[in-house]
Amino acid sequence: MSHCDNNWNVKIYIVTWNVSTKFPENISLNKLLGLENRPEQDSHLPDFFVIGLQEVNAQPQNTLYNLFKDDLWTQKFKEVLKERDYVVIKTEQMQGLLLSVFARRKHLLHLRQVETEYTRTGLGGIWGNKGAVSIRMNVYGSSICLVNAHLAAHDHMLEERINDYERIVQEQKFHVKAKETIFDHDYVFWFGDLNFRLTGEATTSADEIRAMVARDELKQLIEKDQLLLVRREGRAFAQLQERLPQFPPTFKFEHGSNEYDMKRRPAWTDRILYAVNENNYRNVRLTAEQTSYKSHPSYSISDHKPVTSEFTLKVNRKPQYSGEHFRKQHNNRLSYKLAMANNTDVHSFDDLVTDLIDYGQVYEDTTERTVSFKPIELWLVGEPNTIEYVIPNGFEEGNADWIGIYRENFTSLSEYLAYEYTETYKDKQHQLNEQQLQHMQNTRTVQLTFSENVSLPLGTRYQLLYFQSTGTRGVTGLVGISPAFAVEKRCPSPSFDEID
Repeated sequence: MSHCDNNWNVKIYIVTWNVSTKFPENISLNKLLGLENRPEQDSHLPDFFVIGLQEVNAQPQNTLYNLFKDDLWTQKFKEVLKERDYVVIKTEQMQGLLLSVFARRKHLLHLRQVETEYTRTGLGGIWGNKGAVSIRMNVYGSSICLVNAHLAAHDHMLEERINDYERIVQEQKFHVKAKETIFDHDYVFWFGDLNFRLTGEATTSADEIRAMVARDELKQLIEKDQLLLVRREGRAFAQLQERLPQFPPTFKFEHGSNEYDMKRRPAWTDRILYAVNENNYRNVRLTAEQTSYKSHPSYSISDHKPVTSEFTLKVNRKPQYSGEHFRKQHNNRLSYKLAMANNTDVHSFDDLVTDLIDYGQVYEDTTERTVSFKPIELWLVGEPNTIEYVIPNGFEEGNADWIGIYRENFTSLSEYLAYEYTETYKDKQHQLNEQQLQHMQNTRTVQLTFSENVSLPLGTRYQLLYFQSTGTRGVTGLVGISPAFAVEKRCPSPSFDEID
């Protein structure tokens, strides 16, 4: 990730794979992730890995296991990526659909407003074997929506696939202002087992398709692709773009081989599409460059081959919006509104701000605003411990902010050992006078006490993480990480009888 003069770029690596209920036993994921065997051999690591799986084994006994531990696939990916200092930001699962986002540790404080959503489309919307799970987040101020979908199967079910797509678009709703739907976002990545097949079921047999693949006639074959056709017709996925696959159809294979299963007509069921709202902002231009798009035929545990794609996302400041020009333009506009305020309905600064926002969104990276922790000199196990942290000026607390205790070098944001909710500004508002409210909006130091019941094993180091949150299954963001600290247990005082 590079960042200079308000321009930045981020590299994202996306995996989609229908794993056909198989477990990740005796396989290496390094090649799939574009990694070498040893971390020190890797070069040009992406900033984010996005893993979208379908048909993960969701038997009742595994579902129960997943309540307490990561599923086996997430564990497997985590084992590889933690060696390279990646952290699991979020995982969302709906039956066999699993979506995980991994970020390099250095980006953690620049990811905000993380939220998940899911939509069932199986059995008319009551069953989650088909549908979509999604994760949305802000990355350095830019909004990204990631959608992992598994649509209706079989050649003749094209209309059902289109209906599934429409249902997902309509039903997925987020709770972030101006980003409530999938396509409100700056960047959208939609991937999964989309299950689109090849047209001409009556005229092009499985054997003929296999022969065309063997003759490397992929360009002719892709013209029969249902997804390509419905996009051209504007019936589904029209807002998304895709570099046409230059790899062979990824379905359906005999398990454990690279031979097509002739019970099905081979097809490009596994796809990765994207959309960029280039002109979402007046002051910057957004772009996405797709730098790779390929399948991985060496992976043969499933009847699908995995597909990966790499993207470089860029935010470039528009030349006409230099800082001075931008301030001058909006100061003029604001002065005009202020002059007119006595003769119009504009009666407050909020009205003026609203007017400016309505005029067009301005790109702003608010992730520089973080909560900082005072160093913890001593944490005593079995006793109450009071910590101090600093809320920056203009920081907007959520109504369910919390601070978690994590082991140093944690590998997932879900690995907290204990937590306490903060006493948030919103909780206090009704108790404070105007002068106190003004003070609360300035930079201030806050104390929070963890109870004596917090049990932390000795011999390891810990960190505190501050999460901005709207509550369970709400919008969350990591906004503060403390320096690491050790814990001790106070030696018991000698009893009266022990004193000579």
